[in-house]
Amino acid sequence: RPESFEESLRAVVDATIERGIVPVLATKADNLEGGHRINAAIARVAEDYDIPLWNFWAAVQPLPRRGLQPDGAHLTFLPNRFGDPDAMKTAWPVRNLTALQVLEALRQAFVENGS
Repeated sequence: RPESFEESLRAVVDATIERGIVPVLATKADNLEGGHRINAAIARVAEDYDIPLWNFWAAVQPLPRRGLQPDGAHLTFLPNRFGDPDAMKTAWPVRNLTALQVLEALRQAFVENGS
C-alpha cells in the first residue's frame, strides 16, 4: 500500500540502524502505484537518514521497455552474462551487476575511511 509504505520503510530503517547495520535502499523498476510514489518515498528516506541509495530505476531506464516485461511489473530476464551485450539489454543482469557495483563502492568507502 503506497500510502503506508514510507512509514513502514522508516520503521525498518530504524530497526536496522539500531542493530548497527548500514542499510542500503534501492528503488524499483516499475511504477505500478502511479506517480513514482514509492521510489520517491525510498529516496526521501535515504536522504533523511543519510544512507546509501541504489537507484535501480535509473539503471533500467535505457533498457528496452525500461527493463520490464509487457505486464509492467516483472523484470526482463537473461542469465548473468555481464559481457554479453544481449543479456545486458535485460533488467535481471543489470540488477545484479549494479548491486555488485554498489556493494563494491561501499566496500571501498569503508576501506578508505578505515572502518
